[in-house]
Amino acid sequence: MDNEKKHDENVENIENIDEELEEIDAEIVDEDGNVEEDLSNNDDSEYKEKYQRLLADFTNFKKREEKARSDFKKFASSNLIEELLPVLDNFDRALKDQDKEDSFVQGIIMTRDSLWKVLEKEGLEEIESDGVEFDPNFHHAFQTEENEDFKSNYIIETYQKGYKLNDRVIRPSMVKVAK
Repeated sequence: MDNEKKHDENVENIENIDEELEEIDAEIVDEDGNVEEDLSNNDDSEYKEKYQRLLADFTNFKKREEKARSDFKKFASSNLIEELLPVLDNFDRALKDQDKEDSFVQGIIMTRDSLWKVLEKEGLEEIESDGVEFDPNFHHAFQTEENEDFKSNYIIETYQKGYKLNDRVIRPSMVKVAK
C-alpha cells in the first residue's frame, strides 16, 4: 500500500507539474505574443519616425527650392543691371556741370530719370555715401585724407556711386575717407 500511495502521490505530482508546465507554456506564449506586439509597436513607431523625418526633409526641401526660385527671380536681371550702371554713371557725369534750363539737358535728365525708374522697379537702390560713416560692406575706400571738417572714418567725397539690388550690394561706392 505504501507503494500505491507513493505511486498515487507521484501521479498527482506529475499531473500538478504538467498543469504548472501548461500554465508556464501559456504564460510564455502570452509573453511571446506581448513581445511580438511590442516588436510590432516598435516597428510601427520606427516607421512613423522615418515617415515624419522624410516628411520634414521634404518640407525643408520645398522651402529651400521656393527660396532658391524666389532668389532667382529677384536677381535674374542683375547681370543686365550691372551692365547698365556705367550708362547711368555717364548720364550723371554728363549732367554734372550743365545748365539745367537748356532743353537738350532737360531731355537727358528725363532719359536718365526714366532709366532710373525702370532700374528702381527691379529693386536697384543707391548706397548712401556722402557724409556718412565708412562701412566696408557698402563702401570701397579709394583714398584717405586728413580733414578737420569731418570726423575720422567718415566719407568726404564719392567718386563712383554704389548700388544695391534687393539688399545685395552689386557695386560698392568708391569713396574718399577722412582719417
